[in-house]
Amino acid sequence: MLGLPIRKLALLLIFFIVTPTTLVVSFFTLIKVTQTKEISALAKESVSQLASQPPSRFYAALPEVLGEMTTAIETGDARPVIIEKYLEKHNSPLLPYADELLAVSEKYDVDYRLIVAIAQCESNLCKKSPEGSFNCWGFENGATKFLSWEQALDQVAKTLREDYLDEGLETPEEIMVKYAPPSVEKGGPWAKCVIQFIDELEYGEVE
Repeated sequence: MLGLPIRKLALLLIFFIVTPTTLVVSFFTLIKVTQTKEISALAKESVSQLASQPPSRFYAALPEVLGEMTTAIETGDARPVIIEKYLEKHNSPLLPYADELLAVSEKYDVDYRLIVAIAQCESNLCKKSPEGSFNCWGFENGATKFLSWEQALDQVAKTLREDYLDEGLETPEEIMVKYAPPSVEKGGPWAKCVIQFIDELEYGEVE
């Protein structure tokens, strides 16, 4: 007769010990799972936001999200990589002067994409410029002859700054009126061409 109460007492003790422990474990497990889901959702959102950005902004945002990875990423400046890859893709004679191109764009505060895009439209990135002229930008309808790539890049950037941008001609459509007047009467193919290649550089079509 004493065995039954003892057995019930043992069962009650087990119940009151195991049940709270189970509840506590379940509670912390639920918290952990919830936190994991929140972190996963946040990571997916961050990746989605980065993927929707243009390359230059994408690289600039990487340090904040993923930490230090490469020199370009650390500085938040993907332009050197973009220029080099783009010139390499098109087998341009300007490839060895990618750094110089960026340097003159900063020197005269001219968008490097504008310099590259005009060269693309005028001479297929220097592959069809007059031999020995270093004139990829159609200056004087190709009559201008520069002494070197370095001089050409510097003069082109300077001209765009002083004769166009400083005069309020900032968009390809506005620049076209002075840079390529005959194109205006034809519906603006020059400006459309420049915009197309600016967009290629902006949205990462470099490989």
